[in-house]
Amino acid sequence: MARNLQHSMLPRPDGEELARQRYVLALKTHLGRRLRPGNRVIWEQAAQPAFEREHGRAPADRGEIAEAMYAEPGYQAWSSLNRCAQEMMWEAVGEAVFRDSPRMREEYARLSGERAAGGSLELSDDFALPNAIRRINIHLQPGGYARDEDPADIVAGAFYEAGGALYSMGQSVGTRESKAELVQRFIAERHPGFRPARVLDMACSAGASSVPYALAWPDAEVHAIDVGPAMLRYAHARAEALGARVHFHQRDVVDTGFADGSFDLIVSHNAMHEMSQATQAAMMRESFRLLAPGGVCVHQDVPLRYSELDEFMRFERGWDLRNNNEPFWEAYATNDPERMLADAGFPQAQISVGYFEQIDGSMRWFLAAARKPA
Repeated sequence: MARNLQHSMLPRPDGEELARQRYVLALKTHLGRRLRPGNRVIWEQAAQPAFEREHGRAPADRGEIAEAMYAEPGYQAWSSLNRCAQEMMWEAVGEAVFRDSPRMREEYARLSGERAAGGSLELSDDFALPNAIRRINIHLQPGGYARDEDPADIVAGAFYEAGGALYSMGQSVGTRESKAELVQRFIAERHPGFRPARVLDMACSAGASSVPYALAWPDAEVHAIDVGPAMLRYAHARAEALGARVHFHQRDVVDTGFADGSFDLIVSHNAMHEMSQATQAAMMRESFRLLAPGGVCVHQDVPLRYSELDEFMRFERGWDLRNNNEPFWEAYATNDPERMLADAGFPQAQISVGYFEQIDGSMRWFLAAARKPA
């Protein structure tokens, strides 16, 4: 399978831990696929009529829709169960992560010491973590992306990969193609013959989307940046375990520190929805600055465009903002990446913004791409 590759840095759940993870997976799948569509029924048959009886008018916006929906026991039950399932997911994953962390730390030390794949890791003792990353446990991940207990801590990365795999399965995302492979297929279709010599993965988290570029283009120099040190330690060891030569750096997408024109391809994966609109725009500007003439950037993320949804669905899809520690969920859903890319300097004719379907048809992803003039 292209997604959820097996390697020695993954936590190894025992039988009981695996059983709990499977239970959580079944619960999340049931809540998401079977019960969530019923929220519109609750709205149309109960919450909306109740609001109109009380106020003598229809709700004006998604804030008033939220007021009506959170008063309904049926929606209260679904929302509470969905929050509990997310917390249970991290607990189930955490049991294996913490029990197996001594082995994973030893594996990190071995892999980072041997560097058999030829990758590297650059951390900074005086790096200033962005407030949103430092103060918020995004997705409810315990300790958040910035969790860092000591110079060999890899827990944040282990949580991110193991929890992300379970979450994706609960969302019924297919396993035949990783997000990075989808971007590579998009590039092959839009820019036949394009083969980058230097690649940068922005906001790489645990490195799962960095590795496929090094494996697809083994002669390319692949770099990846993120702000979380434990995330990067895990990502580095993970890449080495998979035989992928990737150079990881603790740097910010707003100001990466690389020289102008350093890269032929710049990517990000599921990163925009973790950023304010100002940071998203800054990442686009930095992409333009860092690209060599003729270079390509592709920023991939979840398919969440409020402009395509009615007001009820804007409320319904905004659940993560209220309940799942996603402070920039609506900042992403209401952004204008086409304008951001144009303002960064990319010609309008070289900008492509829209959806691209996963190869197995399980879902489509949102891509904001552009090419720098040659």
